[in-house]
Amino acid sequence: MSAIEGLLKEYHGEVNVAASSFYAWKNINNLAAHDPALFQALQRNALSWNLIAHSLQITFFSAFGRLFDRDKRSLTARTFISKCEAALDQFSKPAFEARRLASNHGVRPDYLDGYLPGVYEPVTADFQTLAAAIAPCEAVYITNYQPIRHKLIAHKDMATIGGKDSLFAKTNIGEVEAILEVLYQVAAVVEQLFNNGRRTNLVDHKLREEEYIRQDLESLLRKLAG
Repeated sequence: MSAIEGLLKEYHGEVNVAASSFYAWKNINNLAAHDPALFQALQRNALSWNLIAHSLQITFFSAFGRLFDRDKRSLTARTFISKCEAALDQFSKPAFEARRLASNHGVRPDYLDGYLPGVYEPVTADFQTLAAAIAPCEAVYITNYQPIRHKLIAHKDMATIGGKDSLFAKTNIGEVEAILEVLYQVAAVVEQLFNNGRRTNLVDHKLREEEYIRQDLESLLRKLAG
């Protein structure tokens, strides 16, 4: 596994943890609010479901924070992009060709000669575009979500006792969803460059995690509802 393959796998994993935990928390509440049978099923075991909801919230804020960590030694959205930018040679046509040969056990695939001329080799500006897309997301995180992670999740700040509602008042579900989508889109753009030699735009990719999470949760909750 190359360095970029490893980074892609780990970054995808971080985004997936953040998105999955957020959408699971959101849809437990939404599904129960709109279906009396599901609401009653949850109420019968309210202690357990409250614990699950709280755990999902903790998981989300922890993963969300890791993606915007300022420590350059950590895997974050910014370090992911910068590491890719520093490894432009791994996105070159010769590197792409070598990976396709290796994945085919050294045998040259019939399609490869016709495919290689269309392979896009990214330049520094491509990764700078991704970094520019992350910047406003990071600013929103620092203003509205980092205080929650630092003062309520990672630590219990004495100053927040009795006042945590004022911190959550600054949050917005649509805002979080927009940030999660950009984080996912960055991974998708890099994945297309690396795996397929294709240049795509952020808007070409859509995060569908909520759809999958909602279907799975609804199936589980209906089983519990009997």
